[in-house]
Amino acid sequence: MSITNHFVVDCLEYSRPSRERFLEWNRGGIDCVHVTLAVWETARETLSVLGQWNDLLAENHDLIELARSAADIRRISQANKTAVLFGFQNTAPLEDDVRLIRIFADLGVRIMQLTYNTQNSIAAGCWEDHNTGLSKHVGTSFVREMNNVGVLIDLSHCSERTCLDTIAYSSRPVAITHANPLEYVGTGVELNRRPKSTQVIRELADRGGVIGLSPYTRMLRDGLNTTIDDFARMVLWSVEKFGVDHVAFGTDFYTGYDISAVRWWRAGRWGRESPVPIDADAPVVEWPAWFHSPAAFPELAEKLSAEGLTDSELSCVLGGNWLRLFDESFWPLDESESR
Repeated sequence: MSITNHFVVDCLEYSRPSRERFLEWNRGGIDCVHVTLAVWETARETLSVLGQWNDLLAENHDLIELARSAADIRRISQANKTAVLFGFQNTAPLEDDVRLIRIFADLGVRIMQLTYNTQNSIAAGCWEDHNTGLSKHVGTSFVREMNNVGVLIDLSHCSERTCLDTIAYSSRPVAITHANPLEYVGTGVELNRRPKSTQVIRELADRGGVIGLSPYTRMLRDGLNTTIDDFARMVLWSVEKFGVDHVAFGTDFYTGYDISAVRWWRAGRWGRESPVPIDADAPVVEWPAWFHSPAAFPELAEKLSAEGLTDSELSCVLGGNWLRLFDESFWPLDESESR
């Protein structure tokens, strides 16, 4: 079996971008990668990150190209390049200004996560004990605008109630780009607030959404000891539980950073220390031996095929499900379709 027979999407990576990373995508046969532009960055800081990415796109035009639509992704893939999708892992760059959703969408941002772990004016994140969910006024306004503009909503780091509220309120399907099922991995994983409940994933699927499963060891039942067979079993379990049309991949792969970046992701400017302990003596991140980088996608595809996924099912899980959701999501609603 060749992975070239299938469309491959990795719906979340946050490595420090470089030509080395882009060559890995090429070796892995990856047609599209959703990259993170911002977590706690302000609007101005995010514009600088966009500028840096524009330079990278120009310098590496033989390997990558920005995609603004599902049609762009298909065209870029046909040219043997990897399509880059811009996204936020938080709404911090919007600075509570609903009009900035359209501004950033015009600049190519196609996916936005409502909150990164903590409470903001839009919604509650997964670290919050007092789970207020989607804000009645601010949150619903931002969800409506994202729906209308054509920005796909991501719930990966959101709380249980925020997920359920947003899935119910959104007029369009939403995504969990990178998380694992809580029922499968259990509460003993290191980042035990990140996995999603069966209720959340089922309601997401019922509304046409997709969840991206991740080999990130801090969200796996056996952590660093997780084998490719273990991971394949989780994929097959998820397909059986939630349906083959709603399971895909968002690896959350990152590399090229030191511990200061982890502190930034976990505490931003709002805290001096991360509320989730960081071991400064441990590696910034470790990946399972079989998933050394996204170049490992062909091996994973072969394992899933050997474990019983049919060719059509594999096409769905490797990227077809994301492509379908992008087709449905990356265009603005006209006035007759909006709330």
